[in-house]
Amino acid sequence: MLDYIQLLGGLVYLLMGGDFLVRGAVALARRAHVSPLIVGLTVVSFGTSLPELVVSVQAVLAGYTGMAIGNVVGSNIANVLLVAGAPAIAYPLVCDRGFERHNASIMLGASIFFVVLCLVGELNQLAGVVLLTGFVAIMAYTLWAGARARRGIEQVSQMEWVLGLPNKTSMISLFIAVGAVGLPVGARLMVEAAVGVSAQLGISDAVIGLTIVAVGTSLPELATAFVAVVRRETEVAVGTVTGSCVFNILAIMGVATLVSRSPIPVPGGFATLDLPVMLGAAFALALLVWFRRSIGRAAGIAFVAGYCAYLVALVGGA
Repeated sequence: MLDYIQLLGGLVYLLMGGDFLVRGAVALARRAHVSPLIVGLTVVSFGTSLPELVVSVQAVLAGYTGMAIGNVVGSNIANVLLVAGAPAIAYPLVCDRGFERHNASIMLGASIFFVVLCLVGELNQLAGVVLLTGFVAIMAYTLWAGARARRGIEQVSQMEWVLGLPNKTSMISLFIAVGAVGLPVGARLMVEAAVGVSAQLGISDAVIGLTIVAVGTSLPELATAFVAVVRRETEVAVGTVTGSCVFNILAIMGVATLVSRSPIPVPGGFATLDLPVMLGAAFALALLVWFRRSIGRAAGIAFVAGYCAYLVALVGGA
């Protein structure tokens, strides 16, 4: 019972820490007159992936590499099937702009590349360098394309209602301090508790990473997507999903492999279930964005049903 309480407490610390840190960082950047484009495409776009980052790094440093890769793969599956699917049931997610199709293409390309790396064998530090290099290149291109499209101000305005930025310098400092402390504390509590839960249930740390940890760290994306639907800013929901998936694969796994003391092995079973589901979900989302340019109620129901079926297959196979 204590492990479950600690798991919940760690998740609360993690989510609150990420939320406070992003709010403080965005407010500080705006105070320093940093370009709205840079704020919109960096801190805001990927701020919801901070929980996955700190949990994966903490898991690797603690020696639980299966949890780290499981968190990334499971989060990407949850992002597409749950975070995009559940809000679409309530209101169609319209994504008829070229920018969304561009992001969906990058997400699918990153997913394919990551699956190939995993099928080749272990994820070593060279793979980490390649992943991070790809992330930097994509970010540079996205910033350049965004500048040409003059979309920077629009992107930030779309996210301000989600963030609720502090104004005073003292509050900005407090937000950053709380976030900087809450994130690592929450990650450590969550990883330790997840290991305890996996031992009690007799399942691997990779399965815990794919399920409990992945869903927990995907809650910021889910909350952002639902608020976006309420505000009828559905492009934000789609952008949150695609941006988070790219960040998870390229940045989080890149950092995790670099800080790992040894190559990260791909757990058995990933090649037959988890990686195909992740790639299939990314492909389905990309197809909807490319051709239908919206994710309607039927697609949302299919996505959520697919996620439930995946969890049943995963837990049943464990």
